[in-house]
Amino acid sequence: MVASAQNFNYQSGDVLAGFRKTSPNAGLYELVVDLGNITNFIKLPIGTTINITNYTATQITNAFADTGGFQYLQWSVFSAFQNASPSVTTLGTFPAYTLWFTLPSTGVGVQTQVPALNYTGEQKAVKGEITGIGGGAASISGLAGGAPNTNNNPYLIREPISLYPSDTLSAYIGDSLNVAQGDFGAGNNPLPFVVENTTPSPFGTAQRSDFYESVPAGSIDPITGVAGANALYLGYFLLNPNGTETFTRAAAIPAPVISSVTSTVTNGFAPLTAVFTNTATGSITNWVWNFGNGTIITNTTGNAVTNTYTTSGTYTVTLTLNGPAGSSTSVLTSLIVASPTPKLTSLTLANDRLVLGGTNAPAGLQYRILTATNVSLPLASWTPVLTNTIQSNGAFGYTNTAPTNRAAYFRLVSP
Repeated sequence: MVASAQNFNYQSGDVLAGFRKTSPNAGLYELVVDLGNITNFIKLPIGTTINITNYTATQITNAFADTGGFQYLQWSVFSAFQNASPSVTTLGTFPAYTLWFTLPSTGVGVQTQVPALNYTGEQKAVKGEITGIGGGAASISGLAGGAPNTNNNPYLIREPISLYPSDTLSAYIGDSLNVAQGDFGAGNNPLPFVVENTTPSPFGTAQRSDFYESVPAGSIDPITGVAGANALYLGYFLLNPNGTETFTRAAAIPAPVISSVTSTVTNGFAPLTAVFTNTATGSITNWVWNFGNGTIITNTTGNAVTNTYTTSGTYTVTLTLNGPAGSSTSVLTSLIVASPTPKLTSLTLANDRLVLGGTNAPAGLQYRILTATNVSLPLASWTPVLTNTIQSNGAFGYTNTAPTNRAAYFRLVSP
C-alpha cells in the first residue's frame, strides 16, 4: 500500500509565518509556515518564551540557498479568521475582521510604537489578504511543483514563485504599487505600515518583531474587555542568525499618562518667570513643553523647567509625553496671564506718610504693598501693609496710615 502525503493544513485563525525576498534579492521560492491557532499564543502566561518548531533552519536554507540564505530575508507573522462574522473561541468572541500582525522593532530590547486601530473596512481588506496567503499555500501544496516533498509538509509550503505567482506569499502581502512593501496592500486598504522585518547582510544579531492584536475600531477586544484606541500588544518574535525563532508572551510597556501639571505662578507682571512641574506614569522617553510664547523645551528627565514671559498676554501651556507605547498630551488653556508692568506716576512723603500712585495696571488684579528695612531680604520676609484691587481704569495707590520709617523700602507685587 502506498500512503499519500498530507497537504498544507491551514485552518481559520492559524498564525502564519512568511519568509520571502524581493528584487534585487528575489530567488526561486517563498516560504509559508503554519504555527498553529492564534489562541495558543494568546493564552501563554506572561513571560513565557517558546521555540517555533514548525520549520527548521535547513528548510529556510533550502528555499533561499540561491540568494544567500538568511541575509535580506523579509519575514513576518500574521493571522485572521476566515469567516466574516464574529469568531467564538475558548478565549472569547473576536469581532469580525480582527487581525494579528507583527511590526519590526529597531532592537531586541525596544518595543515598537503601539499602532492605532483601523476601521472595519480597512481591516476587512487586510483580513482577505491574510487568509488568502493561507488559502494560496494550501492550494499550491496540492498542485504540480508544490506537492509535498522533503521540504513541504502539513505545516510548511515552499512556494515556487514562477509556477503560481498569483497564489504565493508576495501576491497577498506585497503592495500592488510596490511588492517589496509588506503591508497587505494587494487590496484597496493596506495597513498603514510595513509588517516585515528584513535581515541585514551580514546577519549577526537577533531581530525582533512585535506581535499585535487589532480589533476593528470601536469593537470590544475580548482579551481586555474594552474598546480601546490602540492595538493590544501580545509579545514579540525573535529571529536568530542561525534561522531559529522564538516567541515571548509579554505585557505591553505602559503608555504615558499625565496626572497633573503645575506652575509656581499663573499670573503676575511681565516679565513673569514660572517654574513648571508635572506628575505622570508609564514609560516616558521625553517631555515636550510648549509654553505658548514661542518657546518649546524638550527634556528626557521630567525635571522642573523654567520659562520667562517677557511680554504681557495670556498663554496656553501644552505638555506632551512620548514613550515607546504611545503619547499623552495635556493642554492648559490660558494657564499663564502676564500683565503689563504698572507705571508709578507719583511718589511723595507728606507729613511723614508715604503716598504713591500709578496707572497702566490690569483692571481687577489684586496687588499688595510690602515693606522692609533691608532691601536684600527675601520676598517672604517682607511685611504686607496693603492688599487691594486695581481700579477699572488701571489706577492703583497707597497712603501709609502711620509715620513712615525713612529707611524703609516698599514693593508692589501681584498677587
